[in-house]
Amino acid sequence: MAREIEADRRAVKALVEAMFGDDAEMRKRASDVARRITERDAAPLERYADELAGLLAEVPLEESRTRWHLGLVVARTAHTREQRLRAARLMELLMEDESNVARCSAVEGIGLLAIGEASLGGVAEEMIERALREGTKAMKCRAREAKRRLEKVSRAK
Repeated sequence: MAREIEADRRAVKALVEAMFGDDAEMRKRASDVARRITERDAAPLERYADELAGLLAEVPLEESRTRWHLGLVVARTAHTREQRLRAARLMELLMEDESNVARCSAVEGIGLLAIGEASLGGVAEEMIERALREGTKAMKCRAREAKRRLEKVSRAK
């Protein structure tokens, strides 16, 4: 489904509209599809980066799965410095979430953001190290991967 939607601009717009809808289950499913799209290519959703960041800030805490999906979508679609900095603030908030999946999203997201925005390196390193010390197995796995990606980028420079 994600492959079909990403190639059709109208379908992408309908997907975004579903994420903003009143039905919590539909928001979760639409966010999941958006996450899957951005795993391969964030470009189809980049034009909605600001709106999606605003949505993530407003999604109720009890919708942890939606927050998880949106956290990664927001991190992947942020393509300007301002968007990456805003997304990083949202990742810091997600890191304090009660939900493990939301915290995992925050760790992975901050790592992705720091790759595109060098000024986030310190924040990312702190969050990753915290996840490695205090996190669940899933968080530690995401943190190790984020750390590897950041180290690889640092070595390439």
